[in-house]
Amino acid sequence: MSFLSKAWNALGDVALWAFEEVSIYRRKRKPAPRIGKAEALARLRAADYGVVERVKDMSSADFLERYLMQQRPVIVTDGLRDWPAHQLWSFDYFRREFGGMTVQLQDAGFRPGAQARLDSYLAEIAARSPVELGQLNKDLDYLRYTYDSYFKHLLFTWGFGHHVKTQSFSFVAFQRIREHWGRPYFLPAGGYRIPWVQLGSLRPNERMCQDWGLYFSAPGACTRLHADGMRSNAVLCQIAGKKAGWIFSPSLEGAARSAAEGSDAEDFAGSGADSADRIWRFDLAPGEILLIPRGLAHEVHTLSPSISLTFNFVTNLEFQDYFRYKAERGSGWIASAPISAVSEFAEIYRADPNSVVADANREVHLA
Repeated sequence: MSFLSKAWNALGDVALWAFEEVSIYRRKRKPAPRIGKAEALARLRAADYGVVERVKDMSSADFLERYLMQQRPVIVTDGLRDWPAHQLWSFDYFRREFGGMTVQLQDAGFRPGAQARLDSYLAEIAARSPVELGQLNKDLDYLRYTYDSYFKHLLFTWGFGHHVKTQSFSFVAFQRIREHWGRPYFLPAGGYRIPWVQLGSLRPNERMCQDWGLYFSAPGACTRLHADGMRSNAVLCQIAGKKAGWIFSPSLEGAARSAAEGSDAEDFAGSGADSADRIWRFDLAPGEILLIPRGLAHEVHTLSPSISLTFNFVTNLEFQDYFRYKAERGSGWIASAPISAVSEFAEIYRADPNSVVADANREVHLA
């Protein structure tokens, strides 16, 4: 991408940030009615409980029409088929290449935790035994994304990261492993508002997208129930190990949060295609990519020693819906406790595990 294209896209990022700052964050949002824990649990019990659909050989048109624009999660089982990372990345690889670096860990609520030497931390993760969904282990925090300055972060997001000198693991890794991965084959090449790509094509391995990060996590680690801060779409690309969890329809955001925290929460009404109460369970294996649609609350559990890559985006086609949704509900949040620890919710996801696993293994060919 040329310097002029990068500069134009950087200006677009700044303009969109200013627009949202004035139009959303500086305006008082009308509060929604509230829902208590008893009603929330009743809503969750009555919801349609199923699994995230699994597909392969998916075109960009199908991805946009069937999933992204409908706010339907999906697992693309061959999502990493063109990535060298699928064969190259392992705990041994990252210990060899980056093991001497010191990294900042984070807990289940994204708060900074202890610092650790990367090789020791990864060795401890890799030695842990797998767990079942719902088993929590607080002994080891996550390694997510770490930044050493906001200005350097901006240079990476605008495509000038190769000029940056840094000691941050996330930035150093982004510079050195960018040939190992790229835009997943089913994502459209252009037409993005976040990050702003109106000229050229999206190259997430050259331009650090919103919330880009490498995630290393131990069995039993949990990212508590939350809605992403910018309420944009997330893709969770699974390199090693297994993850599982739940995604809640827009109409269940307040009920899920109330159930997890045991207190009242705002109860947002769904509309149109997002009016039904649905809970999707997902089981994610190496080589697969999960789409978590914009704004949907979700909780993610690590079942075996895991390496993931993730980033967020919003396309031109969905921007109006994204903006309306975000203006109505505000920025993202994270619950004070995991929903998996709520006994009544455990009864829901443990009710018929055999049928759920059977459905989760079904795969749709879209070619």
